Amino acid sequence: MLLAVMTGCSTMGEKPGSSGMAALECGAVGAGLATAICIAAGGSAAACAGAAAGGGALGAGICYTYAQKYEKRRQELAGKENDLDARLKYVRGLNADSEKLNQDLSTRVAQVSKRTDKIVAQINEGTISQQELVREREGLLKEENTAKDQIALEKSALEDMKRFQVRQAKAGSQSAELDAEIRRQEHLLAETQNATRALAAQRQRI
Repeated sequence: MLLAVMTGCSTMGEKPGSSGMAALECGAVGAGLATAICIAAGGSAAACAGAAAGGGALGAGICYTYAQKYEKRRQELAGKENDLDARLKYVRGLNADSEKLNQDLSTRVAQVSKRTDKIVAQINEGTISQQELVREREGLLKEENTAKDQIALEKSALEDMKRFQVRQAKAGSQSAELDAEIRRQEHLLAETQNATRALAAQRQRI
C-alpha cells in the first residue's frame, strides 16, 4: 500500500484522479496488536480500524490523515502548479495538516510511553508472556512505520515545493511568503522526524 501512495504522490505532474489511490492513513496500537488499515480510494472517506488485544488496552489509537489530505490538496493544485497563489494556498494547507499530525503524534508518543512503562515493569516482574511481548513489539513497529510513511510524504511535498521555489527564482519572481512557508515545512518535517524517533525509542525499550 505504501508503494501505491509513494508512486501516486511523488510526481506533481500526474493527472489528478488518474488511479484509485490507496493510502495507508492511520496507525493504531492496542495492548498487544496494532491494526493500522486506512484506505482512501479515489478521494473517498477513509475507514480506520483499531483493535486491541490482551490486557490493558491503550484504546483505538489515532488516525494519521496526512496521506489522504496530501492527495486531496495535490488534486486541487493540478493544472495550477505554476501559479504562485495556488502554490501558496497548497503549501499553507499542507503545513496546517502537518501541524495537526505532529500534535497527534506528540499525544501518541506520550500514550505509548506510558504503555511501555507498564510493559517494562511486567518484564522485570516476569508477568508477561513471550507471546504477549512479541505482539507488543509488533504493535509498536507498525505505529512507527506508519509515522515513517508520513515522513516520506512530507519529504516528497517539501522537495516539490523547493523545485517550484527554484523555478520562481530563475524567473525573477521570488516570494517572501513562499520562502517562509517552505521554511515552516522544513521545521514541521523535523518535528515529525523527532516524534517518530521517540516512538522508535519506546519500541527499543522492550
